[in-house]
Amino acid sequence: MTDSRAALLNAAAEEFARTGLHGTRVQAIVKRAGVNERMIYHHFGSKEGLYAAVIDEQRAGLGSAWAPVLERAATLDPYEGMRTAFAGFFDILSARPRLLALMLHESLSGARLLSLPTADQLPKAIRGLYERGQQEGVFRADCPFEVAYATAMGAVVALQIFAPPFAAEAESAGAPALRDRVVGQLLDGMTGPAPGR
Repeated sequence: MTDSRAALLNAAAEEFARTGLHGTRVQAIVKRAGVNERMIYHHFGSKEGLYAAVIDEQRAGLGSAWAPVLERAATLDPYEGMRTAFAGFFDILSARPRLLALMLHESLSGARLLSLPTADQLPKAIRGLYERGQQEGVFRADCPFEVAYATAMGAVVALQIFAPPFAAEAESAGAPALRDRVVGQLLDGMTGPAPGR
C-alpha cells in the first residue's frame, strides 16, 4: 500500500467516524492525511469510493482479529466457547472505536455499505458451539441459532454505545468485569447461571 493511500484510509476512517459519509468534507480528510486532494480520486475514484474502502478495511481488521478467538473458542465446551467468542468480540470492538462509530453512522444514514451477514455467513465456529450446546442440553433447544446470535451481537454492540455514560458508576471494577457481566447475562439469562457454573 502506498503511503498516500494508507494516510488517506487512516484519515478518512477518523473523519467518517466523526461525521459520517455525508457530513465529512474531502478537505478535512486531505488536511488530516497531509496529501493532495487528487490522491483521493487517484486511489479511490471518489469520496464514496474512499468510504467503501474504509468500511472494507475496518471490516477486514475486525474479522482478522476475531478469527483466532473463534478458532480457540471452537475447541472449548459450548458454554465456555460461547463466552470466549462473545467476550473476544467485545474486546476487539472496544479496541476499534472508529468501527463502532462507522457502524452507527451507517445505520443512521442508510448508506448500507457495512452490510450485515446473511444467516449462511454467520461464523461457523459459533454455530457449531451453539448447536453442540443444544444437543448437550446446555442451550435451549427451542431458540434457533440465528436468533441467539443476533441477540448476543446486538447486546455486545449496544453495550459499547450505552455503557460509557454510566460504566464508571455501574462497574467500578472496569471494562473486563462489565464485559463479563454482559456476556454472562446473555448466556445465563435473567435466572442466573445454572448450578455449578
